This record gives sequence, C-alpha cells and structure tokens, in this order.
Amino acid sequence: MMNNTWSRKLAAMLLAGMMLLCSVSALAETTEETAAEAAAETKEETTTAETAEEAAEAAVAEEKAAPVLLATVNGEEIWSDNKDLTELTQYYLDYYAAYGYDTTEESFQTYLKLAGLQWAVESTLYHQKAEELGVSGMTEEQRSQIEADAKAEWDQAISYYAEQQGKTDTSTEEEAAAATVAALAYVEANFGYTEESYINEYVESSLETMLRENVQKAVLGDTTVTDEAVTDYFNELVEEDRSNYENNVPMYEYYINYMGSESYYVPEGYRGITHILLEVDADLMSNYTKLAAELEEQQEQETADESTDAAKTEETAAPAEETTEAPLEAETTEEPKEPVTQEMVDAARQAILDSVADQVKEIMAKYEAGTPFADLIAEYGTDPGMTTEPNKTNGYAVHKDSILWDPAFTEGAMSLNAVGDVSEPVLGSYGIHILHYTRDIPAGAVELTEELRGKLREELQQEQDSAAVSAMVEEWREKADIQYTAEGQEILDAASAMTDEESVEATEATEEALADGN
Repeated sequence: MMNNTWSRKLAAMLLAGMMLLCSVSALAETTEETAAEAAAETKEETTTAETAEEAAEAAVAEEKAAPVLLATVNGEEIWSDNKDLTELTQYYLDYYAAYGYDTTEESFQTYLKLAGLQWAVESTLYHQKAEELGVSGMTEEQRSQIEADAKAEWDQAISYYAEQQGKTDTSTEEEAAAATVAALAYVEANFGYTEESYINEYVESSLETMLRENVQKAVLGDTTVTDEAVTDYFNELVEEDRSNYENNVPMYEYYINYMGSESYYVPEGYRGITHILLEVDADLMSNYTKLAAELEEQQEQETADESTDAAKTEETAAPAEETTEAPLEAETTEEPKEPVTQEMVDAARQAILDSVADQVKEIMAKYEAGTPFADLIAEYGTDPGMTTEPNKTNGYAVHKDSILWDPAFTEGAMSLNAVGDVSEPVLGSYGIHILHYTRDIPAGAVELTEELRGKLREELQQEQDSAAVSAMVEEWREKADIQYTAEGQEILDAASAMTDEESVEATEATEEALADGN
C-alpha cells in the first residue's frame, strides 16, 4: 500500500516519456513534406493537451490563490488548500492525464473534488485518532529504508529518461553525464521534481500511510483468518464456478483460457491428450485445404439453390403474355469451373496420409515394442506445446464441447475409448496428429493445495481488513462533528446531482483515491 501510490506515480512518469519517444520516432521516419504535416498535427495535439493541463493547473492555482473554508471536523478546519486534498487531486489529475483521460470533463472534476474533500476529512479523523491513542508513524530505521526505496525509484526514472536522451551502454562518460543532466532537466521541467523534492514527498506520503496502518492496528488489533474460514471461502468459489460452468464448457474455456480467470471447478468429461504432430508437405496441405473449402462452398450454394427453387414452386405462376419484342441476344458467359467432388477431396487427403505413412509406421512399431509415448513425442513431435509442463506430462485438456482445438483434433481425441489408447493418423489444420489418451481429468472441485490455501487466505485477509477499516472510518464519521460550509456543501450537492451513468463513470475513474489509504 505504501509503495503502491509511488510506484504508479513512477509509472505515470515513465508512460509520459514513452509517449514522447513514440512521437519523436514517428517524426524521424517521415519525409520532409509529411514531417511538416506531422509536426503541425503534433503541435495541435500538444496544444490541446497543454490547454487541458493548463486549465487544470489554473483551477488548482485559483484555489491556492483564494483558499476557502470547506468543512470543520471536530472543530478542526479543512480549507480548499488542504495538503491532503490538493495532493490527492493533483496526483489523480496527473495520473489520468498520462493515460489519455479528459481530466477537464465536468463529471470527472466533480467527483475528483468530492474524493479530495472526503480524503481530507478522513485524514483529519485519522490524525485526531492517532493523537488520542498516542500513535506515531515510522521509526528512524523505517525512514532510512523508505528513503533508500525512494532513491532507487528516482534513479530508475532518471536512467530511463537518460536513455531517451541518447545514453547507451557504449556511451562515453561525458556522453552519459550529458544525457543524465538532460534527463534531470526534463523531469524537473515536466514533473516539477528534483531528487530532493521527490524523496521528501515520497517519505511524507509513506509517513502518512504508516500512520494510518498503525492507527488501524491500534483500533482493530491483529486479525487472523482461520482455516475454517479459508475452507468455507474455497467451497463458495467452487459452488459459484460449478453453477457457471457445469453445463457450459465453452464458457468455462473462454474465461479460463482467454480471460485469464482462475477456476475452482472442472466440468465433467475432460481427458488429457498428448500427441505427436508431424509436419506435412505444404503444397499437399494447400491443395487439400483448397479443395475441401471449394467443396463446402459448392454444397452451401446447392442448399441455397434448392431452397430458392422450392420457394418458386410454391408461387402461383401468372399466364405468360405474348410479346412482339425481338429476342435478346444471348449473353456471353464464362465457361463453368469443373465442380469439386468428394472423391477429389478424399484423394488429396490420402496423398497427405501417404506422404507420412512410413514415418507413422516407424512410430507405431516403436510404440508397440514398448517405447514410451512421451519419448516418441520428444523424438518425432513438432508441437512446442508438448515440450513444456504441465502439458508434457498431463496433456491438453480436451472435452467433446471444447472450443480451443482444431475440430479434427477434438474429434480424434474423443474417439479414443480408454486411457492408453493411441489413434490412427488424424489430419488437422497443422498437420498429422497421432493422439494418445493420457489420462482422465477429475471433475469437480480442484485440489485445495497449501499454495492455493495460502492465496485464498491472503485474499480473505484483505477483504476482512478492508471491511473492518471501512466500518471503523464510517463509525468515526458518524460520531464526529462534521460541519460543511456553503462551499463544501456545494461540492457534495454537485456530486449528488449527477446522473447515475455519470456517477458510475466518474467513480470508476476516481475510486482508487480513497482505497489507497485503506
């Protein structure tokens, strides 16, 4: 938590540098004529960005120039130039601007002001509670470590910008020093930081975070998650996944493989399949693929024609009228292509099988003689996925309803009857497969290993701590005497007046503001 804010601040600085680098590279690659256009375009974009940035800075400057009282918390005043409020506001302005958000948009500004005010109120409550409990922030040892961390992050940022200024591994000492000086100047000009100010602000932010953490410990104590709670949490996750995936293998595979979701339940019917992939002649494969596609297209056209003919026969034809018009001249048409037949496709397929027949025979002879299939994969296989774990041992997870695999691969895998069976050669999109039914994959809940238990314990601990902290702060708010001035109430009212849609969008853009301190 303590390093989270500053890591993202560093990330925002680096992102801005990468944007600058991309812009420079793009200009360098254009001709003189297009370079002028690109320069004009870049100037226009820069002007727009500067205008937005200037508007935001102007708003902040206006508040600083004429601070107004916004609220009192147990008699302690919170002004518009409150340090917690302004730092949070400026940080998120910089952060979201670096990622392309329009930070001048009204709903964003409204919720940013609300978040800043709420953060200032909460910070005041924390400091009052710390004083009441006699809780302090960091020790001298902790301060030394934090200063070292800040220096390391600063050096990382300056090194990055020095590289953008031309510093390389082969630079002379003079060239490297010049690039570093340019990097320091750039960071100060664009981000307002020197090494000293960066480290001081980093330490101050860390001090505030540690003060909050120490207050939380003093009020809530050390909370632990029991083994029983972890097991219950695991069972809830299993039941949730079971209800989602039990009868929907495509959804299961989509979320696990394409969305990166973790699943705690495996649907029934999966088997582990290892295979030997044999590459085939490219011309043979191209010919077969072309013929198969043409045959499929023909069949689809025939089906469409049959539907059209059937529709026409149902219509009542009107009597043909005599005509004295001269007959139209016959249109010249291209000579029809020879239709593709199933026999032609089968012949092309057989040509591929024949091309690897000797190799398949050799493989099967070794397997029948006792050579482990895994050794044959290593000797003959060309699929890199079969060379790494867990696929190398467990095989690919294949289900009759799988969406991950070539249909020919899935059909061949599901045609095997028992663990240990090996298929006849299967022609797929990538070549010839010899499939091995390696194992049945247990259905139901995944194994609750110690590693998984530790991960779930950490998740549960975070949820538990977050809920406890939120409840604690809410209790403080309810008991505190918080009075808003007309200016403070105006901020609250503006946020309340926003539509639900605006509220959701703005909240998504600023919801991390309060979360960082919890």
